[in-house]
Amino acid sequence: MLSFIKDGVGDDFVTPVVAFNDKSIIYLLTHVADVYKHWLANFGMAMFLPYTDERTVTGMDEVMALYAETDDLTNSFIMRFNADIDELITGKIVSGKIVTATALTVFTHVITHEFHHKGQIMSMCRLLGHVPPDTDIIRT
Repeated sequence: MLSFIKDGVGDDFVTPVVAFNDKSIIYLLTHVADVYKHWLANFGMAMFLPYTDERTVTGMDEVMALYAETDDLTNSFIMRFNADIDELITGKIVSGKIVTATALTVFTHVITHEFHHKGQIMSMCRLLGHVPPDTDIIRT
C-alpha cells in the first residue's frame, strides 16, 4: 500500500478529502503510526515516545521511515510479551483514564485499527482518482 501511494498517488497524499472530514492520506498514515506508538510503546512498554505531527511530514519517504520505526516497535512489543500474551498491562491512556488489558488485546487493537484505516485510505485514493491495488494479503 505504501509503495502504491508513493508511486501512484503522488502529491494527492496531502490533498484533503471532503468525504473524510477534510483529512488527507498523510494524516491517516501518521495517525495509524501514532496509535502503534501510543498502545504498544507508551501504554504497553512505558516508553513515552512523542507523537508525530502530520504537518511536519512532507513526503512518502518520511512516511516509509515512520513505518519502519513502527515495524521495529511492533517487533519489540512481540518480543517483550512473547512468553505470555495474556499478561495484563495497566497504564494511562491519552484521556488520563487508567486501563488494564492483556498484551494480546492491545496487539489486536492496533492491528484492527490499522486495517480499518487502510480501507479508508484505499477509498480516499479512489475519491482522488487513483485506482488502488488489491491489498488483501492472502490469495488462493
